[in-house]
Amino acid sequence: MDTINNCNPADWQTGFKVKLSTKSSMAYEEYTGQIEQSGNDKRQYRLIRLPNNLVALCVQDVDAKEAAASLSVGVGSSANPIELQGLAHFLEHMLFLGTDKYPKEGEYTAFLSKNSGSYNAYTSYAETNYFFSVVNDALDGALDRFAQFFISPLFNADCVDREINAVDSEYKGNVQNDSRRIYQLEARTSNPAHPFAWFPTGNIQSLMGAAKELGLDLREELIKFYNKYYSADIMRLVIVGNYSLDVLSEMVASKFSDVKSKGDTRAAFDCIPVTKNELGKIIHYKTVNEKYELKLRFALPDIKSLYRENSYEYIDTLLSHKEPGSIYSVLRKNGWATSISACSSGSHYDGFATYMIGIDATPEGLENYEAIVGIIFGYINMLIEHGPQEWYYKELSLINKAQFDYKDKEEADTYARTISSGAHNQYVLPQHILSHDLLMSGYNAEQISKCLSYLNPGNYRLFIGAQEHKSVECTLKEKHYDILHHISDMPAHLTSN
Repeated sequence: MDTINNCNPADWQTGFKVKLSTKSSMAYEEYTGQIEQSGNDKRQYRLIRLPNNLVALCVQDVDAKEAAASLSVGVGSSANPIELQGLAHFLEHMLFLGTDKYPKEGEYTAFLSKNSGSYNAYTSYAETNYFFSVVNDALDGALDRFAQFFISPLFNADCVDREINAVDSEYKGNVQNDSRRIYQLEARTSNPAHPFAWFPTGNIQSLMGAAKELGLDLREELIKFYNKYYSADIMRLVIVGNYSLDVLSEMVASKFSDVKSKGDTRAAFDCIPVTKNELGKIIHYKTVNEKYELKLRFALPDIKSLYRENSYEYIDTLLSHKEPGSIYSVLRKNGWATSISACSSGSHYDGFATYMIGIDATPEGLENYEAIVGIIFGYINMLIEHGPQEWYYKELSLINKAQFDYKDKEEADTYARTISSGAHNQYVLPQHILSHDLLMSGYNAEQISKCLSYLNPGNYRLFIGAQEHKSVECTLKEKHYDILHHISDMPAHLTSN
């Protein structure tokens, strides 16, 4: 699949100057440009890069009731070996179980609990994010324990079985979750050669069972995975507290400079998750809850570089608005839908993304799904024929700017987690680290038209969900979530204008 433009990754090597700590003689580089922030934001920011290339944003909030930190590693389930699916998630669980400096299991959690803190982590397709909150006075101690996970974890062998069971319990808890089920079905019906199609969560069988069948030591494989992928170069750290920027910077430099630099270790692939073999399919599936839903899922190229122009947000609002003349207004008038949504999935950091138009339908709407698809493509064709409208783009930009300037202040841990995760987009310029997913500027009619061109009848899959289906018998069963479904080729009139 081609790209929407030829934008190069942002240059994070310039705009920084070396600063020597006055306390520990620990050197780091400080970004000298102006970070774009909300006009209503009274916090102070400093963006630094350590000698090992770990990038950190220090946030001084004099009104913070608690301190927080989030470290996002740019590796997730996409790096799982096919023979041990769920390994990245298992690593997330095992990382908290003692380090060389703090070998006692539970030292980290006990310290946080003693200081009114909390912690958690998540593993997504392209990142693993670890975060905590704690009273301000305990930030230094919490960071010292936290940093050691990325320097010298022990991966306590005595905890392997317990944490495998924890992963398995998490998986079982999602088996009846319709959102997780449809995500897994979309994945399993994708290109089987691409890791997007695999099993990201993992369970006892995909980890311990698979390791035993292959004669592998699961803990040794886990350590190999950690040593291969957990590199300072793909780590983004955000810390928030009521300390001065100098003190916060000193905390980061003194505690995280020993994280090993191994270069850019992000997983890369030579194939895409949705090819012509997977497009042009209708996939009926049974839901757990009573619902009727249609999802048109389009394949997109890499869209990370579009963050500033945000051409897809322009498209999102036009496809999902509910005023007269909209897709929704026609569907609602016919009694076929109760809501509509449209959005790009966000790029997965390895050259692809998807676009989804979702309809919460009525039973009558599900029976008339072909007519609904025709209405959607008729509206898209109308947008293409009339061309992009600069006045509408400018209006949307002003709305986004107002929302950015007057957005509610988030809790420290949520704020840190959001920024650390978003900082993995290698196209984002340093000055946009706070605003890249909120502001839009740089109207580009050609780019909007190209983005629209991917939303065509030859470039999508149609998912139809309900507890029962009248037109087909769902006899196929997805391996991990037991999702009953049926796959068929689209008729010609649904794959052409």
